[in-house]
Amino acid sequence: MENVQKISKTILGRYKTEDDGYPKYRRRSPKNGGFTAKIRLQGRDELEIDNQWVVPYNPLLSKMFQAHINVEYCNSVKSIKYICKYVNKGSDMAVFQIVQNSEQNNRNDEILMYQMGRYINSNEAAWRIFSFPIHEREPAVQHLAVHLENGQRVYFTKDSARKIASEPPQNTTLTAFFQLCQTDPFAKTLLYVDVPIYYTWDKTRKIFQRRKQGMPEEGHPEIMKTNAIGRVYTIHPNNAECFYLRMLLHEIRGPTNFTDLRTIDGYICHTYREACQRLGLLENDNYWELKLQEATLTASAEQIRELFAIILTTCNPPNPKQLWDSFKRNMSDDILYQIRQANPELTIEFNDDIFNETLIRLEDKCLAINNQTLVEIGMPAPQRNTFSVLNYEITKEKATTSMNYLNTLLTTNHSSMIIKKFTTL
Repeated sequence: MENVQKISKTILGRYKTEDDGYPKYRRRSPKNGGFTAKIRLQGRDELEIDNQWVVPYNPLLSKMFQAHINVEYCNSVKSIKYICKYVNKGSDMAVFQIVQNSEQNNRNDEILMYQMGRYINSNEAAWRIFSFPIHEREPAVQHLAVHLENGQRVYFTKDSARKIASEPPQNTTLTAFFQLCQTDPFAKTLLYVDVPIYYTWDKTRKIFQRRKQGMPEEGHPEIMKTNAIGRVYTIHPNNAECFYLRMLLHEIRGPTNFTDLRTIDGYICHTYREACQRLGLLENDNYWELKLQEATLTASAEQIRELFAIILTTCNPPNPKQLWDSFKRNMSDDILYQIRQANPELTIEFNDDIFNETLIRLEDKCLAINNQTLVEIGMPAPQRNTFSVLNYEITKEKATTSMNYLNTLLTTNHSSMIIKKFTTL
């Protein structure tokens, strides 16, 4: 196909796409097997051309329609804009002037010179008469909010902050869904994502209203439905409670409030994670138990804590407390060893103070990895306002005090214990 613009293209060994989305086709040079041809231009000598001067074309379509046609894939927003610009640019414009052939009327009248007139060809006229659409969107998509209780987004400016803070937050599609389930028996049978099929969202009043147009629902002739789609906003698993709340919204029909959403078989769960566990929506911890069990064979306590922190912050295990109870001794070995080395005269075993120190170190790792506290992950919170178990003087004093108390207790009650023993015999 002839390059009528007389602009040569770049020789390329392989196809590539530019940053702006436009393609650059493979154009092999004659040295690399590219074709050459000789053409004779009007009034000029014979000219040899190569692939630099060939315009891309589709052979099948060009032969079928007897025209230059090329098909390209629109792989960027710029490419789509480029096409839509030509589709929507309107008819060709023309400037014309109608005057009589006389010197008086041939004066330069700027108003007449710049009168705009449009030329519309037959194809364009037929397109407009029949009102052919350029593009279409179907079905309608309703975005559905998801948030924790009293966790709606609030938008305010510096001037309106005080006023907005004194007013209750506006309804979202989620809170409006709860209110709808309280008053509409049919809504009690629906999942959150199914609501847009039967109801429209009133943006002004912030409520759901039954559709007035569409097809009647089977068994409910008074209720209309369409093919609208509800899409709940995506929540990252690191936002654990909101993530599990979203999961429950896809499983529980007709909840009336946040508490009702996490009520399973009459039991009010403390967290949405617990509700998901009771419904069997989460995997068990067998895989993570196996990995931690393997780590205890070769890894140090510090390495096991590091692994456990990574599992907590990135893998979202279903029951982290159970994993902690199973492996807390393995994660606290080094702390117990340090205390025993500093107090060789004392007999020290695992206790709550040692486990609390382990939780503190574990939480520090979680904060460094993903800026999450143990409470946010579903773990017990460490007590940071107590003494450090590695303060050996305090540890020794506590252990000594405990031993002195036991000796005193034994001395005081020894005689009575012997009397009770003989009395029993």
